[in-house]
Amino acid sequence: MEYKEEIAKIISKETKIKKEEISAFIEVPQDEKLGDYSVPCFKFAGKLKKNPVQIAEELSKKIKTNERIIKTEAKNGYLNFFVNKKLIFEELFREVTEKYGETRLGKNKTVVIDFSGPNIGKPMHVGHIRSTILGDSLLRIYHFSGFNTVGINYLGDIGLHIGKLIAAYELWVDKKSLEKNPVKELLRLYVKFCENEKSEFVEGQEEEYEGNEWTEKAKEKLRLLELGDKKTCKIWDEIRKKSGESFDKVYKMLNITFTETTGQSKFTEKGKKIILNALKKGIAKIEPDGAVYVEFPETGLPRKYLLRKGGLATYTSQDLGAAVERYKKYKFDKMLYVTDYRQILHFRHLFEILKKFGFDFYKKCCHVPFGTVNFGKEIIATRKGKIILLEEVLLKTIEKAKEEIEKRKTKGDPEKIGVGAIKYAILKNEPIKDVEFSWESALNFEGDTGPYLQYSYARASSIIRKAKSKKFTAGEIPENFEESEIALAKQIKKFPDNIQQAIDKNNPSLIAKYALELCQIFNNFYHSCQVIGSEKEAFRLKLVEAFKITIKNALYLLGIEVMEEM
Repeated sequence: MEYKEEIAKIISKETKIKKEEISAFIEVPQDEKLGDYSVPCFKFAGKLKKNPVQIAEELSKKIKTNERIIKTEAKNGYLNFFVNKKLIFEELFREVTEKYGETRLGKNKTVVIDFSGPNIGKPMHVGHIRSTILGDSLLRIYHFSGFNTVGINYLGDIGLHIGKLIAAYELWVDKKSLEKNPVKELLRLYVKFCENEKSEFVEGQEEEYEGNEWTEKAKEKLRLLELGDKKTCKIWDEIRKKSGESFDKVYKMLNITFTETTGQSKFTEKGKKIILNALKKGIAKIEPDGAVYVEFPETGLPRKYLLRKGGLATYTSQDLGAAVERYKKYKFDKMLYVTDYRQILHFRHLFEILKKFGFDFYKKCCHVPFGTVNFGKEIIATRKGKIILLEEVLLKTIEKAKEEIEKRKTKGDPEKIGVGAIKYAILKNEPIKDVEFSWESALNFEGDTGPYLQYSYARASSIIRKAKSKKFTAGEIPENFEESEIALAKQIKKFPDNIQQAIDKNNPSLIAKYALELCQIFNNFYHSCQVIGSEKEAFRLKLVEAFKITIKNALYLLGIEVMEEM
């Protein structure tokens, strides 16, 4: 039984407060003198009708010590627990195997994660980087915890931007350029159309402009596409094929795969059927021009149009069809949508619509919004052609990693270091917070960076490699321990709890923060405790091995690869 669980059980027995409630408040003091675990009793003052100091003192007198918990102490309203340090190490060496941190928490449960989702016909730019990396990390965390995971790349292969591209393709496509560099040619076509259209929009949230000659051309192409016009569909298929090839190059560099790659267009008809059924029941309403909408007087949300004029599909109608089909196919226990924070209202609408239409699984749907990634003062604006291509960012980072390796005269794989640096720079931030990215800080081999974590793993590998001719086990666990040894063991033991917290909050930054603290504690141990040749060599080697396994698994959850030498 974990110490937190045991402490919660003991206090629950004395106070009749639920174990889960107590466990949530148990802390690990920074100062060793304040114990190994601490319970802030002011959290229970209201329920027990006593002041925190009194609660702590009374509990300290009632709780009996045992082999594991050797002392309790009441101090300033906190109840501090001191545990048997030797047992900490015994348990640690028993628990830490190659799959340390893996659990069966999600046994027989399915999680669907919708992430990345670039738009067909447009290149992947840095605006896609966060959804792609964040979604992949969440997928890894859930899978590591025993869930059946489904990663879906939901491509934007329909909508007004597609109408614009098809119209532009018919007017100006250069077939040779399309074969040579499809990303560049498709972007040229899109930008040229937007210049003629002379309209503004926010990337990913395009508006319709009534009366604009060029916008109407795009709408007409969209209408023909929905009707299955052969010429229009052929152009559309060509755009999809060329885009898919460029997307795959980026995913390969990032080492990211999906269970399913599908487009919004696949769910157009399904969405329409659901909406028309709701219309029959009087849940949705129709306007004279054929536009269908839903109102939300009970929530205060603004009216939402599900079908455009003439009964044409919208993003919402396609998302509605996709959600229903996914639940039918996967019977998921949770579905996460990992998208830009600007889509918060869209998903509030979607979940409310599912609820209104009688789909109870709406309760299992969750939006994971994230902030922007800023690369200096450059602005992402696809319509003007001023974008920062994701592939170029990755290639530039790998090149800079190579330069750093050469400068330091060290070893390491530039691709693993460069890609790892980007992933960590993204994931170390709370998803909702904006990220200010710079190559200089991301590729630093010291501090809060991916290369620092990878280097810490390589350092542990080096220690073990030097001792590889010796067979080491935990050895006889000593009676007395250095502070840095205890600190490292305690941090390693926090790993499973940390994964649980990341799942509860859908927040990989908790793993990133944990990994940084683990490496800092390990490096402090490395500098203060001799391993090879010391009297405690076998014991310390086992501790280094436990660290190595833990940091490797933590980095795996972030999608970061390790190297034996750096």
